[in-house]
This record gives sequence, structure tokens and C-alpha cells, in this order.
Amino acid sequence: MPGTEVTLPGDAAHGDPPSPAYANVPRGATRGIVVIHEIFGRAPDIDRVVDRFATRGYAAVAPDLFHDGALACIRKVMTAMNSGEEVAPVRQAKRARRWLCEQAGLAESQVGIIGFCFGGGFALVAGSGWAAVSTNYGDVPKSERMRGIGPVIGCYGARDLPFRKTGALLTERLAQVGVVPEVHTFPTAGHAFLTEGDHPIASFLLGPILHPGYDPIAAPAAWEKIDAFFDRNLPPTPAA
Repeated sequence: MPGTEVTLPGDAAHGDPPSPAYANVPRGATRGIVVIHEIFGRAPDIDRVVDRFATRGYAAVAPDLFHDGALACIRKVMTAMNSGEEVAPVRQAKRARRWLCEQAGLAESQVGIIGFCFGGGFALVAGSGWAAVSTNYGDVPKSERMRGIGPVIGCYGARDLPFRKTGALLTERLAQVGVVPEVHTFPTAGHAFLTEGDHPIASFLLGPILHPGYDPIAAPAAWEKIDAFFDRNLPPTPAA
């Protein structure tokens, strides 16, 4: 079943407006995923990730964090990485989880979060209290900003020069809050290797540094790891 455009409720107490999202909630879903987009915003490749999870029986939603302006959102998330403040985009992700739970009849303990690029760092800084977190080629917040995070998996590309050693940094910082992440670095992969996006300008300008693009060898292997991770950590029935 194809997904659909939806509107997530706002939060009047904080002045957060309603926001658009793409969702796919199959009948009988027993787990949920909130998908956080790259720095290019919500794009067709991110919608395809939502649909991919739906084919596996997950209810999934991708909130458009940039609906009120990309630069404003990025600044707020960077602030959260340094200060630990619960900024509007983090609250938006939580409202997406709440909406998903209401739509599919799930408990929060059955919902994970996955992010790519910008979204990879976002998933970590927003991850406290989430059942499972998948971070992919994104920044790593300070240790204290990840306190209370659930199980974590991180995937990186060895040809992605700025992020190829990020798995070791993730392991080091999470150790300080008592979490041992599952980390995978794929030799053939560059940046953005998990999704089939089309960003020609960024590829032209940053290609020699990021070597971006879908990797037909590494991506299936990484998705296999991510799928197994979520299957292990998201219970099909709520914990008693």
C-alpha cells in the first residue's frame, strides 16, 4: 500500500505549529519507525524508506523538519547538541511518534527512530527515551546529550572522509553513558550510501570528500544489519 501525506498536530503549549509528514501505516503493524531526513530535507528517497519499512510490517512516518525553514531547524538542532535543550524539532519527532502510536495502536516501546546525514546526528540527540536508534553517517553529540538513549546502531562508509571514523567516536561517547552501540563501517561506501537520492550539485561540489551515492553492495548489507537490529529491539507486543 502506498503512503500518504499527513499533517502532524502541533503543540500549543510550546507554540509549535502543525507540520507536514509522509506516512505509511499498514493494517496490523506491530512496530513503528520515525524516519528523519537528510540535510536536503524530506525527499523521494526518504519517502521510499518509509514505504520500505511498511513492506516489513512497520508503521512509519517521516516528519518534514524543514517545513518552517531549513536553516532555523539546523541551528536549533546544533543548539540541542551543545546545550541539551529540547528544541522544537525534537518535540516534533516525539509528536510524530505519538501520532504513529495513535494511528497503529502501538506503545512507545514499540517505536524506533532512524536518521540519515543531518538526521543521523538528530536521531542521537533526540534519542533519549526511544526504544531503538539507528544513526547513519551523521554527527555525534556530546555524551551528556545522549544520556537515556536506547540501543544504538551506527552505519558509516569508509570512503566518506569526514565521517569514516565516526563509529569509533560514537562508541567512545556512548561508553560514557553506559551504552555499547553496534557499529558497522563499509569499505566500498561513501556518504549517503543507504538511500537512492539525487543531489547532483552536492555531488559535484563535495564528491572528492564525501564520495556520496547509493552503494549497491554496501546498502543491502547495511539494511540487513539495521532490519535485524530493529527486529531485536522493538517488541511486536507491548512490554507488560
